Formats: sequence, structure tokens, C-alpha cells
Amino acid sequence: MKENRFPYQFSILESVQHGVVVIDYDGNIVFWNSSATAMLGYTREEVIGKPAHMFHSKENAPLSELLSQCRRDEIAEQRWTGIHRNGDCVWMDVRLSTYKEGNDANELCVISMYDIGELLQTEKKLHDNLALTNAIFRASDDAMVILHKNGDLHSVNRAAMEMFGYNEPELKGKNISDLLASPHNVNPQRYIQSFFPKAGHGVSGKLQQLHAIKKDGTVFPIELAVGEVQNEGEHFFTGIIRDITLRRTLEKEIISVGDEERRKIGRELHDGLGQMLTGIRMLSEALAKRLKANALPGADEVGEITEIIREADEYARTLSRGMVVVDVEKNGLSVALENLAKRITHLTGVDVHFIDTGRTEIEHHTMALHLYRIAQEGVNNAIRHGQATRVNIRLYSNPEHTSLIVEDNGIGFDKSLRKNGAAVQRHSEFSDDEGENNIKNNDTGRQGVGMHIMKYRAHVMGGILKIDRTDDEITRLRCVVPNDLQYF
Repeated sequence: MKENRFPYQFSILESVQHGVVVIDYDGNIVFWNSSATAMLGYTREEVIGKPAHMFHSKENAPLSELLSQCRRDEIAEQRWTGIHRNGDCVWMDVRLSTYKEGNDANELCVISMYDIGELLQTEKKLHDNLALTNAIFRASDDAMVILHKNGDLHSVNRAAMEMFGYNEPELKGKNISDLLASPHNVNPQRYIQSFFPKAGHGVSGKLQQLHAIKKDGTVFPIELAVGEVQNEGEHFFTGIIRDITLRRTLEKEIISVGDEERRKIGRELHDGLGQMLTGIRMLSEALAKRLKANALPGADEVGEITEIIREADEYARTLSRGMVVVDVEKNGLSVALENLAKRITHLTGVDVHFIDTGRTEIEHHTMALHLYRIAQEGVNNAIRHGQATRVNIRLYSNPEHTSLIVEDNGIGFDKSLRKNGAAVQRHSEFSDDEGENNIKNNDTGRQGVGMHIMKYRAHVMGGILKIDRTDDEITRLRCVVPNDLQYF
């Protein structure tokens, strides 16, 4: 059967981009387009009238079986290994369909061929990369989790199971919030929405320090790095979790050393410098009285010196009280904060008030001291950098956590950080990093070591620290710490 018998029917097949071969049901080639030549290397003159098995590998199903299937079903699809003219193998997806010529019922088989060599190479690379990624995921010493966009666990690695004390079946069906300690698990949905925003918003590299909870109830500090990936149209979040218990221990020790040095300096001010100033004041008072009694010159000047020494003595004792914080140890946090408000009001003239919603008592002395220092630093920042004329200190506690809030009417953040007249420092209830970034960029000076120390104090208690600006132009610093201090 000659090819020129089909000039009209098959001429259009020359324009298609994939290889097309037409064979009769005896297996002989009757048509061969130029794309088939490009794919397999044979010219049309070399193949017309030849058996099709010349380019059909023996590794495939026998051609006779495929032709029988095509005649029976009128269509068949296979993946073939084709034979190139130079002997190389060519991977192809093929589609066989029956064609009947006119009314004489002369049946032919049309074979459409697609070169999938590059596709298979890509699939192999993807498979190899997936195998490598999976091996890293399984063997990594860092705990890793993959989450659905609602926070449900999709998969976890060995290190994560060891960290939390669960086996893999136990973790299936859990949400990431089930592995977090208070306050991050108080409102799981709000936490998920804040820390894992809508898919596609780019959260890669986002880092947060939290407190997690093991299967046995042990609470410990972690650092969670989040990434975002898309697989088959679905968004996932990846999390790398590190246990930072050792780091927290070192930070607590550093803060404890600083607090002890502060107490030492306070005692020295009170017992050393304070007593010396008191002695000098008493001597100068006696001298002023003798000069005045004998009507000698200089009595008024000595009296002025005495008054300056008295003020210096009072100031030194005030500083020592702020460093030693005897009130926290003897009378509790509420009394200490109330005295702090009165003392700062007396020294600066700024209207500072302490508001206790229920006389909160904290049995853990170190926790009370940290909260006091955070309040002290927050009030000082509000007055010194925020130029506030009124500051409120609020203390609130419920069975789960304790909240300390410092509010002021100061100048707030840099205006360049606002959008459309509204302050942009609106952050998640459980996020402190963005608020801190605003502080860093704030030209009012609310930045530096003081803010970092407040943040560390909150973190070592298992809590969070955030700062924002309300619609009524109030700057609010809020520290929330859990009452369960088994890890503190």
C-alpha cells in the first residue's frame, strides 16, 4: 500500500508537533510524518512499507496484541520504549486509534507518539530531590513539622517525636496549638490566624519564641521558624523547632546576675553613701547653728549647703529603694507597684497611677520581681522618651495567666509608621516581634537595651511582651505570663 494513496486524508498530519505513524493491521508502515522523523531519526523513504517493529522495542507488549486491542476497543494508550535509528531508546507516550478508509472498510491504525524523555528526567530529578528532602526531614536533629494551613499536623520527623514524647500515630490529628503552652493555647484559632496567616502571604523565615508542652505535661521554651510551601495546589507550612532551654537558663542567669548587682548597688547607696550624706548633713547643720548663734558670717551659706546635702541624701535613698525593691519581698507585687507609682509621681511630677483589679498576689518572688522591673522600665520609657503626662499601671490575674499593662498618653510611635492616619502597630495578641520592630525604628528613642531586657524577662517567665498604639492615641505595653511556673 503506497503513501500517495492518502494525499488528502494524511497531509494535515504533517503540521502537527508530535510524531504520527499510520500502519495497517499487518503491521506495515503506510504513513510517517516529519515529527516522527525528528523523534526517531528514520526518514520517510526508509520506513514506508517496512514493518513497524523496526522502531518498536521488544521490551514493550507485542505489537500484534496492541493492534488486536485497538481493533477491538478502537483506541489504546501505552507507554513505549521506541528504538531510534542510531540504536538509542526513546521513551514515548503513544495513543493508538482505528481509522477506516472510505466505504471499503479498509482499517488502519493511527499511532500518535509523544517524546517524554525530558519529562521522565524531570520526574526522576523530582523523585531524587523528594527522596533527599525526605531523608533530611527524617534524619535531621532539628525537630521538623509540616502543617496544613489550619495548623493541623500533616507529618513530623523523628526529632519532633522525641522532643514532645509522642509516637507518630499519637500526633496524627493534632493541631500545632495542642503542642503549645499557655498563653498560646488559650485561643488556638486566634493564634493560628496570627502566626500562620492566609496562604500565599509569604511567611518564610518568620521566627517566634514560644513555650511548648510535652506529652507528660513538661513545659519548655522553643524557637519556631516557619516556612511556606505549595504542593499540588494546597498550601502547607513547615516548622523547624528548637529546644532553647539551655539558652533560657543562661539568659535567666544573666538577668539574675544583673538584678543581684542592682541590689548590691542599692544597698551600698543606702548603707554607704546614704549614711555618709546623713553624717555630712548633721555636721553642716551643727556648723550652721554655731555660726548663727555667734553672729558669724556664712551661716546662711552653710544652711543652703545643708539643704542641698539633705536633697542628695533623699535622692540617694530613693534610688536605693528602686534598686533593692524591698516592697516586693515584704509586701507583694501590688504594694510595690503602688509605691513605685507614688515615688515616680513625687520625683517627676508625672501623674502615675497603679490600678489593681482584685489585689493580685503572686507567690513566686522571681516572677513578681520580673514583672516589677518590666513595669519600672515601661514607666521610665513612657516618661523619658514618650514625654507622657499620665501613666497607668494595671495588674490583672486569672487562674491561667497574669497580665501587666502600662499605658501612657505620650507621643507614641514615629508618624512614618502610620497608614491612613491609623497606627500600624496593631499586632496579634500573641506576637511581640512586630511591636519590637516598631520600637526599633521609632525616632522617639523607645529602643535599646531596656526593651530587650523587658522582652527577655517576659520570655524567661514563659510569657509574651507586646506594645501597640490604640485608636485613642494611647501607647500600651502588655506583658502576659502563665501562672504555671513549673519550667521557670
